Amino acid sequence: MVQLSEVVRFGMSPTMLFPEGFDDDIALFDAYSQCAPLFEFEAMESFLPFDDALRGRIIKMLRGTHKVLNYNTPGYFQVDGPFNTCSDDLKVREGAYEAMRRHLFNAAEAESPIFVVTGCHDAGEEKRPELMKRYGEFFLRLCEEAKQFPIRVLLEPIERHRFKELILGPTAECAAFIRDMRAKGADNSGLMMDIAHLPLMEETVEQGIAGSAEIGFEHVHMGDAVLGEDNVFYGHTHPPLEVRGSLFCQKDFEDQFEQMIRCGFIGRGKERASISLEVKPYPGVNPVTSIRAMYEKCVRAFNAAAERTGL
Repeated sequence: MVQLSEVVRFGMSPTMLFPEGFDDDIALFDAYSQCAPLFEFEAMESFLPFDDALRGRIIKMLRGTHKVLNYNTPGYFQVDGPFNTCSDDLKVREGAYEAMRRHLFNAAEAESPIFVVTGCHDAGEEKRPELMKRYGEFFLRLCEEAKQFPIRVLLEPIERHRFKELILGPTAECAAFIRDMRAKGADNSGLMMDIAHLPLMEETVEQGIAGSAEIGFEHVHMGDAVLGEDNVFYGHTHPPLEVRGSLFCQKDFEDQFEQMIRCGFIGRGKERASISLEVKPYPGVNPVTSIRAMYEKCVRAFNAAAERTGL
C-alpha cells in the first residue's frame, strides 16, 4: 500500500505548537529548534524574523534538517492596525506593503515554494467594495513583486462574519478573487484550503472543495475546530486534533483524506500534495509529544483513506 510520504509532503507549524514564537523572535528561534529535527515532518509552516542573524541561523537549521519552509505571513496583517494593507491611511497601507515585501524577501532567501497571505480586516458591507478594491491592488502588486522568485502567492480563506472577521472568507468568493487576479496578470497566484477554518466559515470540506473547483487549491492546512462557547478552544484557536468538544473525529480525518484523494489533490504519478498540521498542543502535554501523536492520527487516517480509494 502507498505510504503517506510517497504522495504527500507533510508538515507542521512550529508557531502554533509554541505560540510564544508569534510575538518574540527568540521564542520563534526556539520553536524552530525544537521542531526542525522531527523526522516525521518535511515542511515547516511559519514565518521568519527580520533580524539577519536569527533568520540566517533558522534557515541554516532548516537546510540542515532538509525541511521546506511554507512561508505563512504573520497575523498582524489581519487586524486593523499599523500593518493593515487596506487602511484608510495611505501611509499605513504603504508601510504594510513594505513589511509584507520584507517577508516576501525572507521567503525567497529560505527558498520557500509558497507565500501564504490572507485578506485584510473586514469593515462591514458598506465599506467592503472599497476595501476589496484596495486589497486587489495590494495583491496584484505583491504578485508582481513575487514574479522574480519561484514562489506561488496563495490566498488563505478565513471567516468573515465572526472570530477573525477578514474580508475574504467564503471559499467560492476567494476562488473568484484569484480568478480575477489571474486575469489581471497574477498568474503566480493560487488558493489554499484550511480544513480548520471551514466550519468557522460554516462550510463543509465538500463545500470547500466544490467552491474552489474552478481554480483548485495548492496547499492544505489540517486541523480541528471547537464551537462550544464554554470551551477554552472556542473559535479561531487551532485546537489539537480530537480535543474535548472538537468537531472532528478519526473518521472525519479519514473522510478528509479520502476527499482529497478523490478530487485529485493527492495521487500517484504527480507532484506530491502539500499538507501541514496547524495545531496547538494538548493541554498539559509536551508540545513535541502532542504533535507526534497527531501525526500518527493523520497517518492512520491516510492509510484508511488510501485503502478505501484503492490509491
